Amino acid sequence: MEENKAERIIKKYKEGQSTLSEEQFLFDNTENLNPSMKAWSTFVKNNKTTTPKDFNEHLWASFETKRNRKRKLLIGAMAVAASVSVLIALFLTHPAPDELNYSEKEALLNIAREMVNQTDLAEIEERVIYENDIVIIYTTKEK
Repeated sequence: MEENKAERIIKKYKEGQSTLSEEQFLFDNTENLNPSMKAWSTFVKNNKTTTPKDFNEHLWASFETKRNRKRKLLIGAMAVAASVSVLIALFLTHPAPDELNYSEKEALLNIAREMVNQTDLAEIEERVIYENDIVIIYTTKEK
């Protein structure tokens, strides 16, 4: 009867359907088991560890950091999207200024030439104070 129960528990254990109490019974009663199962039960007994006291708190803390990391990433992505949308809106509402055609450019150039021609450059006397390969310092005197 005991052997039949052990075989049934072994079958459930290999399928992953056994309970903790059945596994404990199986590992405690190793005298009726085959050699491979005895070796496995010895291995399980020797390598059994207990969970730390603050295991749950440590797990929750790691979950919170992951959740906060996702939240920070989401906020960063939203900030980038908002910045891009503002830049697109500014570009669309302020188009590039219209370019002048050739005749308008020529008219502006003629106006600039007239402004330069109106000043008499011959009336201004220049006197060089210091002259170098790079720098020329001079004074001007109007007549």
